[in-house]
This record gives sequence, structure tokens and C-alpha cells, in this order.
Amino acid sequence: MCYQVVERYSVCGCLYFQHAIDPCQAYGQRGHTVQEKTVLVGYACDKHSARRNGGRPAAGHKGY
Repeated sequence: MCYQVVERYSVCGCLYFQHAIDPCQAYGQRGHTVQEKTVLVGYACDKHSARRNGGRPAAGHKGY
């Protein structure tokens, strides 16, 4: 079975990184599917972490 690792932010579920498919011998044959394996990373993407704290930088961020 073919696998593809997909990294997603743990809170919002947005895509962080999509790895290449790790093919098996049946790759590309009709009816063969790719099994997606999700790995949760970090907390939230930039878009959603800004929304969670009112658009302000995270605590301790100096802005540079």
C-alpha cells in the first residue's frame, strides 16, 4: 500500500507540509489508492494563531 505523510497544525488543521508519496509495487494501477497518514505539528498556523489572540503577536514576541 502506498503512503503519503501529511503534516497539519494540531489546532486548526491547516496544511503545514505534504510529503511525496511513498509508492508500493501497485502504484499507478487502476483502483489503487494512497493511504494518507497525518502527523500533527505545532499549534496553529499564522492565520489562525493571529485570530485566536485578537490579531496581536503572541506573548513575548518583540515584533522584530
